[in-house]
Amino acid sequence: MTLATRWTVGLALLLLCASCRALYPVDHDRPDGHGDWLAVETKTGAIVGLDQMARELARCDVVFLGEEHDNDVGHELQLELTRRLLDLRPNASLSFEMIERDAQGGLDRWLAGLISEEQFLSETKSWPNYREHYRPLVLLAKDRGLPVIAANVPRPLASRVSRGGLAAVHGEAFAPREVLATPGEYRGRFAQAMGKPPETDEPGLSLWFLAQCSKDEAMAESIEVGLCRPPAGRLVIHYCGYFHSDFRLGTVERLLRRQPSLVVGVVTTRSGPRNPARMDAELARAADYVWLVKSQ
Repeated sequence: MTLATRWTVGLALLLLCASCRALYPVDHDRPDGHGDWLAVETKTGAIVGLDQMARELARCDVVFLGEEHDNDVGHELQLELTRRLLDLRPNASLSFEMIERDAQGGLDRWLAGLISEEQFLSETKSWPNYREHYRPLVLLAKDRGLPVIAANVPRPLASRVSRGGLAAVHGEAFAPREVLATPGEYRGRFAQAMGKPPETDEPGLSLWFLAQCSKDEAMAESIEVGLCRPPAGRLVIHYCGYFHSDFRLGTVERLLRRQPSLVVGVVTTRSGPRNPARMDAELARAADYVWLVKSQ
């Protein structure tokens, strides 16, 4: 299988939307989640509930909710935690990997009631699971009058970078202003995710990594702009695949390069057995909180 094919297949699997009904609602604070989920605070190893998570994360400037894109329970947890965070920090913005920067104008018009939702969606290349998994969050923001950030670089631009490098998007309006794709832990983890040894230095893989970093830089840039939106002290909650935020790499690393003084909280998601014994040192280093959720 070629590198491009592996990437395409991997993305298709991430975007695949399975049945969109969880067995139990997550509208409670029981840490056991009726068996569908467990939340673990990594610095203590303690099992915690959503209220405790919200109280701690509400102290942050930016909260990253790293997800498995097709996991219903994880998405329900995102929505419920977001509600609780907004109750504590009502001046907030919701930021999405899943909405691309060229959709911001249409998104703003819909949020302001100037166009219909269908018109907005007709102008936007939305993810296949947008209606099931991300629309409830956007509607929550709309109901509360909150900004929504279309954070990601448009896919056609990322695709051009993966084939021709940064020169292929030079001067494009929605491309990030600066892209750093230096060797290091993130590069090694990206190679492993693509089925390669961490030290691999293939030209094709380097271009794919550059496209990945273009997405991270665009999201970090978009979050930074969102933080500057009045009133001062606004919280930004960013939704992304966990690879973009785990280990404070990816988008997190690039945001902190821009704003080193920010207080950033990171949540990650893993499907499979809901057993705290899964919390080895590697996973504990990935985030401040880990959601262990029921597999689809």
